Amino acid sequence: MAWRLYALDLSRLEGTAGEVLSGAPEGAEEGYPASFQPLEEPWEARRADPVPWPEPLYFVDGRERGEAVLSDGRRLALLGCVAAGAVVYQQGNMRLLETRVRRVGVGLEEALRLGELVYEPLPLEGPPSPGDVLTALQEGLRKARTLLEEKLAGALAGGLLVVDGPVRLRRQGPVLGYIKTHWARYLPEDREALLSTLKPGERTPMFRVRRKGQELASWYLRLPLTPEGVRPPESGLLRVETPLQGDFGALADLSLSLFPALASHPVKDPRAPQNLLPVGGLERELSRRMGSREVVARILARHQDSLSADQGGG
Repeated sequence: MAWRLYALDLSRLEGTAGEVLSGAPEGAEEGYPASFQPLEEPWEARRADPVPWPEPLYFVDGRERGEAVLSDGRRLALLGCVAAGAVVYQQGNMRLLETRVRRVGVGLEEALRLGELVYEPLPLEGPPSPGDVLTALQEGLRKARTLLEEKLAGALAGGLLVVDGPVRLRRQGPVLGYIKTHWARYLPEDREALLSTLKPGERTPMFRVRRKGQELASWYLRLPLTPEGVRPPESGLLRVETPLQGDFGALADLSLSLFPALASHPVKDPRAPQNLLPVGGLERELSRRMGSREVVARILARHQDSLSADQGGG
């Protein structure tokens, strides 16, 4: 049976499906373990002397976008676009290093060509239960983006790598991951009280985080804030993490020289100051290379009566 368009406006899918396809927060299920383990004492705000940034200094980020849901009467498939890119700071200059863009059909077994758009097949890993189909499709798209980020990061030699989000990829050199939103709690209540007292340029002591076989050191730091406006307590707060190996303490101190200097301003970025300047610029470039959502929707709508598997693979 041929595939047919099931939905173009994914935000209009009701209930859990709409929430999943509009982008549920990653890591929302994580949090502090029953036995909290600080790596530094006493538990008080910490500062550090300024240090030069290591070079090369890489920033890697990725984006994903669901573009349409297909149905063949028995199954659903998600058409989407994933992109990843890297920015490098070297010899006093920040420049775009590389971008990669793929279109994938999560749940497809053959490539699908729709005009100038070609979606690579990305079969699901086992049949999902009926109530989890859309969640499984979104997870497949997320994995495709993560794989693209990992391949790109794996080609970066030396230096320090900074990733937007938790540290999930493996590399030989040092890596810092930073988390802008705080869906999960990593600190017990008595330790969490320190967060509201952190001043710009200060961090908490480090604490241990375990995630799927990884041992990580993590800490919170406060970015500089503009004087105007009313803000929630978590404004300007980043949670940073790095693998629990090597001189992770030096990386914690380095983060106080690095992240505050790269904080964005609300005039240019509504997610300021947490959305760092090089990452914000990279996100805009990736969005441009992924193409306009409206243009893609028009192409898909124009070809909705001629959906067919491209046996040639595109």
